[in-house]
Amino acid sequence: MLNYQKIQEDFKKLIENDMLSHAYLFFGGDDEGYQEKFLFAQSLANFLENGIFEEPVVLLRETLIISPDVQRTIGIDSIRSLKYFLWQKATNSIRRVAIIKEAESLTPEAQNAALKIVEEPPESALIIFISNVEDNLFPALISRLQKIYFSRPNVNKIAPIKAGLAESIEKIIENNQIDDFLKSLINDLRKDSIKNSEQLKEALNRLVLMKQFNVNKKLQLKALISSISK
Repeated sequence: MLNYQKIQEDFKKLIENDMLSHAYLFFGGDDEGYQEKFLFAQSLANFLENGIFEEPVVLLRETLIISPDVQRTIGIDSIRSLKYFLWQKATNSIRRVAIIKEAESLTPEAQNAALKIVEEPPESALIIFISNVEDNLFPALISRLQKIYFSRPNVNKIAPIKAGLAESIEKIIENNQIDDFLKSLINDLRKDSIKNSEQLKEALNRLVLMKQFNVNKKLQLKALISSISK
């Protein structure tokens, strides 16, 4: 698992001081970092059950993992199972933990059902929603979640942009990483969408151009960097 030492220490303090919330949203990063957020959630559950903050090597008895079905959705039946699980008394852990992978796959009905649980959670429940983007869920649901942002360690997309280093651009193009770079950049800008509104709009427009039209990606990337570096 990548080094999220600061987040780990923060959670340990919350648990030690009995200040752990009942519902969190782990977001940020990109598709490559999705598994990292999930492993961190599992490690947190392992700490609650066994006192060890690392990926569990055995099945956790007090943890339920919800994943999308073959149609890539999470329906209301899964949330009903989650509700039943959470209302059972924890016997081997500080909390009963439910981890919802790819939370953006929740159907509208499932999100409404999850909202009711989050509004009145069982005392020993902990629900972790995992998504790359903060606004993939209903605003009413998001407003009741404690949000934890996971950046991509050792990958600072903003710094090379502001520095305007041609070498960085060439490496991105040479390694055919333009699409990944743009997606990660958009996620970084969304950390402060108000402050970065103009840059975010520009990045989204460039991404649409690249996806829908046969444009020169190299020129689009250079134009984007030139625009948001001003």
